Amino acid sequence: MAMKRRKAATIASFALVALTVFSSSLWASDAHTAAQPVRFWEDSKDIPTSEEGLPDPNPPFDLFTTSGRFNYPYTLRHNLVDRRVPRKWRTLNLENEYLKCTVLPDLGGHLYTCIDKINGASMFYANPTIKFARIAYRGMWAALGVEFNFPVSHNWMTVSPVDFAMTREADGGASVWVGNIDRAYGMQWRVQLTLRPGRDYLEQKTTLYNRSDTRHRFYWWTNAGVEVWDDSRILYPMEFTAAHGFADIDTWPVNAAGVDQSIVGNQKYGPVSRFSYGSREPYMAVYHPHTRSGVVHYSSPLDLPAKKIWSWSSDEDGLDWRTALSDNNSAYVEIQAGLFRDQETYGFLEPQETRAFTEYWIPIRELGGVARANPDAVLNLTRQAAGADRAGLEIILNVTRELPNAVITILNGTQPVASAHESLSPQKTFRKTFPGLPASAAYTVELRNETDEVLLRHTEGQYDFVSRDKVQTGKQPSHEYPAEPNRGADDFLALGTDQESNGELPVALTTYQRGLARFSDSIALNQATGRLEVILKQYAAAAQHLSKALAWMNSDHETAYYLGLALAANGDERGARSQWEFAQQSESYHAPAMMMLAAMEARAGDRERGLKMVQQGVNNRPDLTREGAIEIALLRTLRRQPEATKRLEYWKQQDPTSSFLRYEAMRMGQSDPGLFAHLAADPERILEIATDYMRFGLYEDALDVLSRQYPSGEEVVGEPGVLHPSSYPLIAYYRGFCRYVLGQDGRADFVAASGMPTTYVFPNRPESFAVLHRALEINPDDATAHFLLGSLYLSGAMTGPAIKEWETARKLKPSLPTLHRNMGYAILQSSESPDRAIELFREGMKYDPDNVDLYLGLEEAMDKAGRPPRERARALQSFPKLQSAPAALVFRLVQVLGEAGEFGQAERQLANRFFPREEGAASVRQIYVALRLARAKSLAAHGQCSAALDTVHHAGDPVATLPFTARGLGPFLASGVSKQTVSEIQAVCR
Repeated sequence: MAMKRRKAATIASFALVALTVFSSSLWASDAHTAAQPVRFWEDSKDIPTSEEGLPDPNPPFDLFTTSGRFNYPYTLRHNLVDRRVPRKWRTLNLENEYLKCTVLPDLGGHLYTCIDKINGASMFYANPTIKFARIAYRGMWAALGVEFNFPVSHNWMTVSPVDFAMTREADGGASVWVGNIDRAYGMQWRVQLTLRPGRDYLEQKTTLYNRSDTRHRFYWWTNAGVEVWDDSRILYPMEFTAAHGFADIDTWPVNAAGVDQSIVGNQKYGPVSRFSYGSREPYMAVYHPHTRSGVVHYSSPLDLPAKKIWSWSSDEDGLDWRTALSDNNSAYVEIQAGLFRDQETYGFLEPQETRAFTEYWIPIRELGGVARANPDAVLNLTRQAAGADRAGLEIILNVTRELPNAVITILNGTQPVASAHESLSPQKTFRKTFPGLPASAAYTVELRNETDEVLLRHTEGQYDFVSRDKVQTGKQPSHEYPAEPNRGADDFLALGTDQESNGELPVALTTYQRGLARFSDSIALNQATGRLEVILKQYAAAAQHLSKALAWMNSDHETAYYLGLALAANGDERGARSQWEFAQQSESYHAPAMMMLAAMEARAGDRERGLKMVQQGVNNRPDLTREGAIEIALLRTLRRQPEATKRLEYWKQQDPTSSFLRYEAMRMGQSDPGLFAHLAADPERILEIATDYMRFGLYEDALDVLSRQYPSGEEVVGEPGVLHPSSYPLIAYYRGFCRYVLGQDGRADFVAASGMPTTYVFPNRPESFAVLHRALEINPDDATAHFLLGSLYLSGAMTGPAIKEWETARKLKPSLPTLHRNMGYAILQSSESPDRAIELFREGMKYDPDNVDLYLGLEEAMDKAGRPPRERARALQSFPKLQSAPAALVFRLVQVLGEAGEFGQAERQLANRFFPREEGAASVRQIYVALRLARAKSLAAHGQCSAALDTVHHAGDPVATLPFTARGLGPFLASGVSKQTVSEIQAVCR
């Protein structure tokens, strides 16, 4: 019953106009009946789903990260169980005459499936099982449908609940909206998926919005999984492809090895991961002769110019991934569209900058192939020889709407040579052969509607490709930075910028600082260093560097803007105002600077002036939805209700997913019963609203959202491990802070916060500095506040202040989970002796004995201190739950036991365990092969060559107690490292 009420409430609150439900029987099947409005509704679907344990309780600080995937302040979701259970997933559904599409808002907003109602085929990979593997940034990932990747690949929320809404469009169409504001950067992605009446395609409009105060790296890739069979064909209009990192260029479809990679069944030699190169064509497609169906993706090169094809292939490892990702061993490929040339390339989205683009997904039927596609039609064009100098031209067309009295014309140059008049419909594939044409000509096909508008035009063999003579295939030159002693200021700047674009912010800061050590007067290095210090919340140092840069180049608006941020954070609002007043003169920094100035006015009590400045900032900028939401709040608090209501409707049209706008609508009397359950599912959504209110001095409103009684139970759909708002200490700390600002007593809130759990609480908002410092002013012995403040410092790579706060917390409350782990790893990253880290890790085991990182950290510290492998192995073996230990500990233990020569014991650690597949990381097969060859090498070194060679010979044999050895060892035995080890053994045993 609760589910039914929630569905009804959600639709009522999200729809912009009343929902009208039409039975599918009302839809027209003939060309003369008017198209009916699109249906949209919320429902649920039972799908067998992998069980997942609680996430890793340890905060993944950037300073501790070695994987290149920077996740703080998110948890790592690595706790996968090898068991599927039925799970009910919420679905958002769209249906018109031709398509029925389903979105899963609780799985990252994935477009799960889009069924072609004419032939029953799904355009996308509707995996019947949600089977997780460790592929995404945070770990858990599932192969299904269409995934939206921003600002990083397989993004932080790819299998988590996101914001969503459903709306009616003015033309009778309907849209599902999904999106998210990320915690790491504070940026938002928002996708609007629309079906329109009478249209046989799905329209996808995406908006990327940096709603934060500082620039951040980003890319976008739409990633569509498409189920394939051996005869499926990858139809990309291109002649060349590039590898990741632009390492090489190869030919397409037949590569340098002579393999036609466009045929899925030929993909047998490792993963296919190639980017289109030298083509401006706007479409890509997959066609299945198996089902005589397929899918076309279309996006203008002005929107998404980059394309990629990905396949696991069908070699041993690829087949193993099929098992890891599905229960029916189904295969899929990924067709991807992006903004940048490859997935190693990131851009920077400046504060208050947006990007918007449109894509189309078009089902195709009985075409046999694709020669040209756009949102109006998809064409295949083939020749049929008819003698020495004659040919027939077969035209096969799918159209995406009813086209009465359409004209298909064949031209030789500008001269029509044949034509056909037909009423075309998506319901039926048009097919006609025009015989007896001179074979020497290259023909053009035109499709026109009854008003003579050209809908599609294609000339045989003509594509927008770069000239072949301008492409050098093979390995491509790579840029190498000079050795550090030989670098100039520009080299340090370029390297640091590159590191920033890769998310390595602490590393980039070190690079800039080293550059400044040699080129202290470099304006660019001072500017880059100061800007990054602002991003890392190191405001005092930032003010120094930015002031120095601006003194030398006082016309730089960007430097002035960031200096304003640094000065404001340091309490110098007068200085900040001066910088922002100058920065707002620039088109690039007008919106963010005006936002800061408006907030300053509102905080000072002049809300009318603050409102005027907000409205000036959003004038002609409907993309600035964060400012738009603040406009509503200021209008409401100024009691301008009619204007607030009118503007609320306007901004909801721009972003119906906004939790802030939904909350404002509720404050203004609109019903939204699903809102509080949505907020309860993630306390950071509540803090996002509260901090926006606080920025503009609306502390009463912030206190209101922080003080609500939020629901719990099955109506609250969140990811594993998320604390309820009533148990989330930052909610209580912020609540107490607001009370003090309002002249009330917030002591009770601070006391409550100090007693709440800190597990899975990873602070990173700049506003939390003032909140936690205020809590410590009231109670200097608040261990929880000290602990969280230490985490906040380390989120900005400030190791010294972090350790100081944690040391105080350790004296007050040493039992705080992850405290010793955090301190130990921070010491390891510093110049201090590893003996200090060893002490901390061992002490932590008394309070947090099941924390795997304490044991891994201890072994790492012991290794750094020069302790022998046997001693380090015993440290790992002291983990109390060794039999159920995660793969990271088991793999490291196996390696260390191997170093100690305890090969039998090492191999036994791999028996009777489940090891989830993890892309890009060591697999159990890799660990096992390395162990077997290490044993053989040890035998050879001890003169036991017969046994050594026998071990090598049988290294790939299945072992009954190790099920993973049944298949999949071949690629690891054939790796370069394995071959080198075997060569070394053979050299000893000649």
